[in-house]
Amino acid sequence: MLDRSEEGTAQGTDARPAAQPRGVTRWRRSAVVAVPAVVAITVMAVAMTEGALAANLSLTAVPFTLSSNTVAAPKGLGAVMTTVNAGTSPTAVTEVGLAKAGLDGICIHATQSVNLPVVGTVGTWSLNITSPAATTPLTTAQLDAGQGLQASNLILDGGAITGASATLNATATTPNQIGAGADSANIKNSGITDGSTGQFGLDATGGETDISGLKAHANGATLGGAITLPNLNIALVNGDTAGKGAGGGDC
Repeated sequence: MLDRSEEGTAQGTDARPAAQPRGVTRWRRSAVVAVPAVVAITVMAVAMTEGALAANLSLTAVPFTLSSNTVAAPKGLGAVMTTVNAGTSPTAVTEVGLAKAGLDGICIHATQSVNLPVVGTVGTWSLNITSPAATTPLTTAQLDAGQGLQASNLILDGGAITGASATLNATATTPNQIGAGADSANIKNSGITDGSTGQFGLDATGGETDISGLKAHANGATLGGAITLPNLNIALVNGDTAGKGAGGGDC
């Protein structure tokens, strides 16, 4: 008679091989790894709900870049110097106002270090706002007729506003004036209302202004009226990562 320890050997045909390891998830270990990520996502969601994340990404105090393929301003533009700092780091701020503007695409790119409650810093993030240019570049006549991105009272506030080329049209009866008073009626009509008496201004409201390859390193931008953004895309991405502007180039 066999005892139980010898029974398996005697019945060799019934012996079972040792169990092979199967592809299973070790839930306890996975949970330990996942908890910090879940907490971070939860805190970020709460912060967004409470407006904390939005406040940290406010563009009012964050320099950003704005670019556009072509800008057509049928009512011209006004420009004034609003702030000049002659200290150890001389700086100047210019305001450019367009009462009406049609733009063939726009790309806005801003970066900021984001801090969240409990989690702390989550590094540098980029906010990219894009409305791509048309596949076939729009003409100024098409932009004047309402195609592309349409804006009213577009005001750019920054230290450097450039264009690959610009045409400031005027007539003999409504000439462009370099050195116009910053508080003149024409400049106010361009949307700039904070120009002071004695400040230098450019009154180019005598005809249409056309700008190609607009690039603005700005501190602020305001819109006094409605804006139409075809195929708008707003993306928040990690790092200093610019969105794609006209022609696929970075903002």
